[in-house]
Amino acid sequence: FDTEYHFSAEDIQPMITYGTNPGMGIGVNETIPTTDTVHESDKSGLAKSLAYMGLQEGAPIKGQKIDFVFIGSCTNSRIEDLRLVASFVKGKKKADDVEVWIVPGSKQVENQAIKEGIDKVFEEAGFLLRQPGCSACLGMNEDKIPAGKYCISTSNRNFEGRQGAGARTLLASPLTAAAAAITGVVSDVRELMN
Repeated sequence: FDTEYHFSAEDIQPMITYGTNPGMGIGVNETIPTTDTVHESDKSGLAKSLAYMGLQEGAPIKGQKIDFVFIGSCTNSRIEDLRLVASFVKGKKKADDVEVWIVPGSKQVENQAIKEGIDKVFEEAGFLLRQPGCSACLGMNEDKIPAGKYCISTSNRNFEGRQGAGARTLLASPLTAAAAAITGVVSDVRELMN
């Protein structure tokens, strides 16, 4: 190798997506890119993604109103993820106008969460613990986000229509998703931790 890079973990802010592919991500305190700041080959894709997402170039993502939170899928709904979310939301309530779905990554994870009482923490916070499976990760069965609604999702895909026709998906970590569930907007979870 030619170069070594050193990063301090506390300098890395939580990330969130603003567009319609997982690579369209920014720090939660950053602003959405503009056509002036992206490579020429990315300009039309940016415009198309922002039109679908209903977001504006150069606008902050922090403070963006959300309607749904999906903490689930095999990627970010392991028992460790659920423990972390439960420790953050314990004693808190979800925002009134946000629907929160917790979908364990497997039946084993669901059973462990119940055994540890994590299900009760979620229930007290107003989070709905659902059956393990793909669920809203790919808009299966009735688990779809309505058109035009914003969902912070811990899954790993945010393509157009992934969570339902016209659904607007913002990918984030379980803690960032939990923070939005409590505040009702995209938030920096670090500002809410005790």
